[in-house]
Amino acid sequence: MGAERRVAPHGMAKRKGPHSESRKERAIHDAKWIRKQIDVFAREILDSGMLDLALIVGIRRRGAELARRVQKQLEQTGGRKVPYGALDITLYRDDVALRGPALHTGKKGTVIDGPVDHRVVFLIDDVICTGRTIRAALDELTDFGRPGAVRLFSLIDRGGRELPIQPDRVAERLSVPHADRVDVRLEETDGEEGVYVVVGGMR
Repeated sequence: MGAERRVAPHGMAKRKGPHSESRKERAIHDAKWIRKQIDVFAREILDSGMLDLALIVGIRRRGAELARRVQKQLEQTGGRKVPYGALDITLYRDDVALRGPALHTGKKGTVIDGPVDHRVVFLIDDVICTGRTIRAALDELTDFGRPGAVRLFSLIDRGGRELPIQPDRVAERLSVPHADRVDVRLEETDGEEGVYVVVGGMR
């Protein structure tokens, strides 16, 4: 299920943010580590014996990119087509009424290849925290059908759960201060690759 790791404040570097703010951050893992976890996720799905029923679904944005990588790895290793989906959960968030016009759906929206009914959905996200994103994803997913089962895979579990939702597979658990943010950055979305802790990023 992944070991827990406590992140110390030393070794932080400064990074210029998108709004010209300077934040301290620490690199936790690199691209090689992320690639290894994709292989582990794919291997676990293959070993489950449920590849014939599998539907690989990611939560936009980064969870969808991770899911796409897992899907491609499964197709290469398993030698068969594996359906893929990407969920845009914006309108299913429980704070959508509070944020109003400031909340925008993604340009690509939700896409699911084929039916959801009776499928074993492997739901993939980059970081799990409160569990509210996962709840929203489950609500949207069931609007498309009734899956036979849902298995939740997350690259990072940073704790702080507010809902009784736990991943079936997590690559690593991180213990970080509540005010700090854990970023998974991917080439497809960020132009760089790695896992970082951003000091004060949740403020």
